[in-house]
Amino acid sequence: MTKNDDPWEGLEPPPTADIINAKRVEAAHQWNFYWARSADRRCLLVLGHDQSASPRTRLPVIRGIDVSLSEPDGSGQRMLTLRLQDTGQRDIFHQLCLDIVESTRTARAEREAVELMLARTWRWHHLLRGGTSGLLSPEEQKGLIGELLVLERILLPELSAFDAVASWRGPLGAPKDFEIGRICIEAKARRGAAEPHILISSEHQLDPSGLGALFLHVVDLSAATEESKDAFSVADVASRLHQRIVEADASAADQFDALLVASGLDRQQDYSDFLWLKGPDRLFRIDEAFPAITPAAFPSGVRSVRYSVSLPDCEAWKCGDEDLLGVLRSASYGG
Repeated sequence: MTKNDDPWEGLEPPPTADIINAKRVEAAHQWNFYWARSADRRCLLVLGHDQSASPRTRLPVIRGIDVSLSEPDGSGQRMLTLRLQDTGQRDIFHQLCLDIVESTRTARAEREAVELMLARTWRWHHLLRGGTSGLLSPEEQKGLIGELLVLERILLPELSAFDAVASWRGPLGAPKDFEIGRICIEAKARRGAAEPHILISSEHQLDPSGLGALFLHVVDLSAATEESKDAFSVADVASRLHQRIVEADASAADQFDALLVASGLDRQQDYSDFLWLKGPDRLFRIDEAFPAITPAAFPSGVRSVRYSVSLPDCEAWKCGDEDLLGVLRSASYGG
């Protein structure tokens, strides 16, 4: 990046720490992006937005970049800010910012622009964490396949492509993988030959409080070889879904691709050494009696709880697809 290409060149630091010096990224862009400098001379990308469009998920925690959200000002406006901490990464940070600005051009609403910004930032997190290969680990692949199969098998046949993709919250760090109004779905994938249990990564995943309904979708996945009939990779599933979505709604496909990026998946990378076979799937309707650890089960201050649930002990909560679809339809979320 030359001085002529550097958007922060010529932006003087403000005199005090409680303000920033900013200029609009592009006058014609429909969303309020700004290049900015802080009093400590850090480079920033800022997205000003109405508080109604603010993120509903946790913010990424990334080495070298501080991600923050301001309190609303007097007019209800907030600022979602990326602040470069490692000045040696300025060129790469610039490319990330340009990617964010470009990817949000397709956003239909301000909330979607905010979520696309976070999705691209999560991708940065995965790239920094993923080492040289950039491939998802086998466990991450399984988890992503579990979520994609919910989209493919349940939501896309029932909702519009746009609504189905918009409901996918897992890549953005939400406590539940899918949110359709007050109806939520948590997706899990497990090794078919393993002990019949699933791992739960937080006390919020199976917490039904405040929801209209919560469902748990579990699919068995087994490692396969190229000779295995019906073997597939995570990239195969993602590409198949991308094609289905783009045929229905091109802008929904853009959002889907952004969420894949946030999940750490590049559809063009070679996952042929990691093939899977799909086994049975199960669906459970979660209520307060379901065997789960929730925030109400322990004193305030305990957090980040990880535990496992034995599936044979969950049979009383097992239900069919028609139960979930009935809830969706009665809540008027059908496509």
